[in-house]
This record gives sequence, C-alpha cells and structure tokens, in this order.
Amino acid sequence: MSELSLFSPKAIRKLLIPLIFEQFMMVLVGVADTMLLSGISESALSAFSLVDSINQLLMQVFMAFGAGGAIIAAQYLGSRDRKGAENTANQTVLMVLSISVFIAVPAILLNGPILRLIYPRVNERIMGYARQYFLLSAISYPAQAIYNSGTSMLYAQGYSRLSMVTSIAMNTIKILLNFVLINVYHMEIRGAGIATILSRLIGAVMVSWFLMDQHAPIHYTRPFKVAFNRSMNRRIFGVALPSGMENILFLMCKLVIGIMIAGFSSTMIAANAASNTISTYISIPANAINLATITIVSQCIGAGREEEAKRATVRLQIATHVSLFIMGALVVAFIDPIVRMLKLNPEAYAYTRQISIIYCLVSVFLWAPAFGLPNSLRAAGDNRYVMYAAVFSVVIFRTLGSFIMGNLLGFQIQGIWYAMYLDWAVRSTFFLWRFRSGKWLKHRLV
Repeated sequence: MSELSLFSPKAIRKLLIPLIFEQFMMVLVGVADTMLLSGISESALSAFSLVDSINQLLMQVFMAFGAGGAIIAAQYLGSRDRKGAENTANQTVLMVLSISVFIAVPAILLNGPILRLIYPRVNERIMGYARQYFLLSAISYPAQAIYNSGTSMLYAQGYSRLSMVTSIAMNTIKILLNFVLINVYHMEIRGAGIATILSRLIGAVMVSWFLMDQHAPIHYTRPFKVAFNRSMNRRIFGVALPSGMENILFLMCKLVIGIMIAGFSSTMIAANAASNTISTYISIPANAINLATITIVSQCIGAGREEEAKRATVRLQIATHVSLFIMGALVVAFIDPIVRMLKLNPEAYAYTRQISIIYCLVSVFLWAPAFGLPNSLRAAGDNRYVMYAAVFSVVIFRTLGSFIMGNLLGFQIQGIWYAMYLDWAVRSTFFLWRFRSGKWLKHRLV
C-alpha cells in the first residue's frame, strides 16, 4: 500500500484479476448446467430454472449476513482493529450456519407442498424434475452458507486469490460431476443436484481451512469456539437486515415474475432460462468489480478516508461501464454460436437471440449505476436508503411493469425483460442522486 492511498492501482489489479477468474468459473458452471440439462429435455431445463429462483431467494438470507459481516470486518481492518475483525468473522459464520439450517429443514421436509404453492400451473413432468432438484439443493444450503461467509471474509481482506483457487476447484469438480452423473450414469437432474452438494462441501472445507490461518488479518479463532456475542451479532444484524430484506423482496418479486413466466409456453420458459445464462457472460468483470468495491470502500471508510472512497467509487464505476461495453460487444459478435450451444428449438432460439442483443445494449448504460453504485453505499453503511430505493423500484416498475407489459399488453417474455430495464433506469436515478448528495458518507459502523 502506498502512503497516499489504501489501494494503489497495482493493489486494485491484484484484487480484481482473481475475482474475474472466479466470476468466470461461476458463469461456466451455469452454462454447463444449462447445456447438460437442455440435452435431457426442455422440461428439465425449465425445472432447473424455476427451482433456481427459489434457491436464490432462500440463500439470499444467509448471503446477506455474510456480506454484512464482511463489511464490518473490512471497516475494522481499515481502522487497524484486528481483534474486532476476528470476532466479526467468528460470529458471522455461526450466524449464517444457524440460519441456513433453519431454512434447509423446512425446504427438505415440505419439498412438494412448497413447489405446488409457488408453481400451481406447472405440468407434472416439470414438477417431477423440480421436486428432485429442490430436495437435493436444499441439502447443500449449510455448506453453501459456510462457503459464502468464508469467501466474503477473504474478499474483505483482499485475499481474492485464495477465493479464486477455491472457486476453481469447487466449480471444476461440479462440472466434471455433472457430466459424469448426467451423461454417463444418466441420473438426469438428480445428477446436477448431487454434484451441487459435493462441490459445495469441498468449497466450504477449503475456505474454512484458509480462514483458520492465524496470521491472516481476518481469521477464525483456533480452536474455534461456538459462543454467540450479542453485541457483535446486533451490529452484524443491523447491517445485514436491510440488505437481506432488500434481496428477499427483490427475489420474491422475481419469484412472482417467475410465476408469470411459468404460465407461458415451455419454449418461452426455456428461452428465458437461456437468456439469463447468456446475460451472465456480460457481467463477469462487472460482478468482480462489485466485489472489489465492497473491500475498497469499506476499508477506506473504516480508515476515515471519505474522499478516497468517493474517488475509488468513480473509478470503479468507469471501469464497470468499460467492462460491460467490451463484454456486450463480444456477446453480440458471437451471439449465434453462443445460442446454438444451448440446443434450443428454432422458436426458443429466436427469442433468446433477440432478448440477449437488447440486454447487451441496455446494460452498458444502466447496469453500473443500478448494481455497482449501491455497493459503495452499502460499504459505507447506507443500507437502509439502498433498501428503500431498490424495493420501491422493483415492486412498482419491475413487478407491476412485468404484469402490464407481459400479460396486459401481450408482449409476454419480451415484456418481462422490458420491465426489468425500466427498473434499472429508476434505481440508477435514486443511487446517482444519493451518491452526489454525499449523505451516504454520514454513517459509522465501527
């Protein structure tokens, strides 16, 4: 670190490059899952997409606590309080593990009723696949909770290389297991579920091992003590609750939209799943920059360097726009071979191609302020404003807009995506105003 700034350009590159590789591996797994499941049938791919919406909703709870703990730990690190960072790491992993078990048990026991309640109009073939995948993925929730909490702590101290190593190992194993269990042993969607359980267990073990290193700035105590600290838990809860509520409500709205999509044809459901997969290509570097933003801004705020936090945010926003332009241009240039890889029927192919090209164009302008900028606000402790703005936008403009454009105006699957872009535009306006006002810098967490 230079004497003038906490994060020199070299330090930022050292943080970002492993994060980009890690995001690439996550996207690669999603593509591999989509390709393998589409090879089984459109029903299997549709079931995977519908259950994945539920999984994302449930996992956002403990992911929010992991991220909240990481923000506090990073601010402790910025203020040179290593003991506070250590206590935060211990309490965070205990909280997310407890919450994940609390979520997993009813998801396992009430597997069928939950799916029938959420997707009453889904046909029996899709429902059969969905029940299998939901049961197996729910078993993996505790391992995923430990993994997410652990990687958040690695990010908070700039150890993105260790997180990358874990991600590469975990996701490579998942891809190989998916291929063997689905193609060789013909276990269909059960193979994807078993691969998910085993790979997440490996990820959880690896990050926990790295965080037991007592020389790391943020680490777990050795021996690890199972003891809850009320004061620290309240602090983590105060940061995590707004983000958790925001993510839960956001994904509940997506779930409502998913129910609308479930009422469309299987071709449109498959096209939506394929378009979601392709859209992740574009945001690979942008998501990495988002993760780096939490680390950089949190440590700057903890060290009392507000002006440096503002400058870093502007630079990271510019980098995000540039990355989206480059990735979007590559996806548009190779859109036909990319869509062909997903083995869709001609009608689903046409829908996917059109949706993906429009997504590339819109994301260049709206993705960064809609999803990158709020990370700086969160890192500074301005979680409540982010929650209120994001929830208002997603409920009014995305969810209601999806119903109006998708159903009432008859745009169907295209209308769902148009409503999403409207949501992006509105939330971008809210977050840009908040950043320029400087009010996001008025909070203190440590």
